[in-house]
Amino acid sequence: MLKIGQISDIHIGEDESLVQDIDVRKNFLDALNSDSMQELDLLVLSGDLANEDAEPGAYKFIADQIKSVSCPVCIIPGNHDNIDVMAQYFDLPVKNGKCYYRFDLQGRSIFFLDSACGEVSRDQLDWLETEIPKVKNEVLLFMHHPPCFCDHKFMDLHYHLKNMLEVQEVLAKYKNLKHVFCGHYHCEFEESFGDITVHVAPATQMQIAPDRPYFKLKSDKPGWQVIKWGENSVETKVHY
Repeated sequence: MLKIGQISDIHIGEDESLVQDIDVRKNFLDALNSDSMQELDLLVLSGDLANEDAEPGAYKFIADQIKSVSCPVCIIPGNHDNIDVMAQYFDLPVKNGKCYYRFDLQGRSIFFLDSACGEVSRDQLDWLETEIPKVKNEVLLFMHHPPCFCDHKFMDLHYHLKNMLEVQEVLAKYKNLKHVFCGHYHCEFEESFGDITVHVAPATQMQIAPDRPYFKLKSDKPGWQVIKWGENSVETKVHY
């Protein structure tokens, strides 16, 4: 059984100033140091580490905090991140300006895609179509944007994945891919398309009300997700 912790949409600013009147650094540390995130086999930071403009101070702060994490850490950018700035603080695999890769852990394979520009590039999808068939056992996939609508009126309307149908078409080809993990929507969801379940983690920054077509703060409490991946099972639990 692998235990994976997922933290998403941290939105840390350049310094210790509050972001939208929220102590986002404290929120991140509350998630990182919570009892539920102990004894992890892997920690995933699934995008929007910085708040608005890829603030270097945000990446430096996070990089300093995860030095004490005893397990591997996998990171992907979100739409508020800049891969060139991130790469100054984290050891990231970057190809053609995108951060996408396969990570193997204890005989399992996990794939990571870069949707920071609002879509998943064709290069990445071609790479995925080459790499997933090399793995016989079940694989997991992490990406920042959900590859489906999530009944979040504000985010679905304004910030959905641009090439959603193209991505769905590729992901649906693989019987050993049943679970996709995302963030971006600042709200927890579990949706599906075909045989694939999409698990959307809440944000550590804040939660956005899903029932309004305009921005409305639901909560300034941090949320995060813990995934337990067994031989024939995937269990998720969201914590606040």
